[in-house]
Amino acid sequence: MAMIPRLLMVLLITDVSSAHPLVDSTRDDVKTLNVTVGALTPLRGVLGGSVTIPCFASYADPPRFPSTPRVKWSFIRDGNETDILVATVFKVKVNEGYHHRVALPHYPTTTTDVSLEIRRLLSNDTGIYRCEVQHGIDDAQDLAELEVKGVVFHYRDTSKRYAFNFRSAQQACLDISARIATPEQLEIAYASGYEQCDAGWLADQTVRYPIQTPREGCYGDMDGFPGVRNYGTQDPEDMYDVYCYVEDLEGTIFASDSDALDFEEATRLCEEQGTRLARPGELYAAWSEGLDHCTPGWLSDGSVRYPIVTPRDRCGGRLPGVKTVYAFLNQTGFLEPASLHGAFCFLVN
Repeated sequence: MAMIPRLLMVLLITDVSSAHPLVDSTRDDVKTLNVTVGALTPLRGVLGGSVTIPCFASYADPPRFPSTPRVKWSFIRDGNETDILVATVFKVKVNEGYHHRVALPHYPTTTTDVSLEIRRLLSNDTGIYRCEVQHGIDDAQDLAELEVKGVVFHYRDTSKRYAFNFRSAQQACLDISARIATPEQLEIAYASGYEQCDAGWLADQTVRYPIQTPREGCYGDMDGFPGVRNYGTQDPEDMYDVYCYVEDLEGTIFASDSDALDFEEATRLCEEQGTRLARPGELYAAWSEGLDHCTPGWLSDGSVRYPIVTPRDRCGGRLPGVKTVYAFLNQTGFLEPASLHGAFCFLVN
């Protein structure tokens, strides 16, 4: 038998293997996967409402044998990332903190549409969302930002606690560029972490207050458990505080350079600049959009307040929020108009 030269044998083997379909080296199973959030961000939602964050998968070379990709959504805030859900065609695993609030409305019926629906939006749903799709060995992702608007806040009369009947409570919220909150809005605020140990009117003529940490004087009707205390429907002439709600900031708030103004001087300073003193509802709306200022300032109702987004020493304690400077330790009474503070001015859009 004739001997085949070694070099020729190598060439023959190479030609045969490259032509055989079982050893095809073109890697047909490798596809280019792209994931895109199909909207301009930040997206905006409303406290207690719903929003859908669109996300779509596409392939540069569609798979020869289509299969259902694995989908993962996660939430990023303050440098921490939390899984929201992981889904395959067989199972959707949802983080306990999102049960009954999130869904993939089109997946897996449409495997390229992996949009996330979020219901009963909380204020702390504001943040960055990661949409990640894995198909075979391919993996791609995109990010979206969501802002949740709307703030529920407690409000009381200038002089004392529990000074509003139902009608005056409604008017008090309107006077400060807000409106009286609904029970649903207070429930959502509570679910977002809000607490206030003061009974206040709501839009349905009930009186309630939200408690995260039950304690003496703040038990209400919950027998020591956290929740929204409910006194039920009350006589419209009874006296309580009120819970107000504000959603939109229809202008710009800025703080004065001086922090040594009495109320009259603060009013005049804003007017001379073509603005006016901001109202409490406007300050709460600005705070929800990121306004952080550690110097107390006058507002139009004669109160002195300041907004804190990032808690720090000497800035109102360990919790964020709009802080009010009261005259008395029991958190009643506005300060004397002659006392000296800064000012928050408001420029209408």
